[in-house]
Amino acid sequence: MNQHPPSLESLLEDLSSPIHEPVRLGVLMLLHLNSVLAFSTIQKTLGVTSGNLNTHLARLEEEGFINKEKGFVDLRPRTLVYITENGRSALIGYSSLLKQVLITIG
Repeated sequence: MNQHPPSLESLLEDLSSPIHEPVRLGVLMLLHLNSVLAFSTIQKTLGVTSGNLNTHLARLEEEGFINKEKGFVDLRPRTLVYITENGRSALIGYSSLLKQVLITIG
């Protein structure tokens, strides 16, 4: 049986994943490279407001892509953000999908 490559339309539909949004993609890429980062480090690196980052982290946490750990350092609040195995898998799958899109339009 001869299987046809996926159409550009179907590939673009698949890109509508929760990590397609640039801030969420940036968070997962940073965490893929570092495993764990402080909220403030992610915020500064991506150049977003804390409210904006909180919204995106909440979505990634709902999807099971990250975990957050809140605590205190020298009586100051500190949030650490970790990537999960599901988050790594989602990022790798998304990367493969982007490669397919580029091959299809190339």
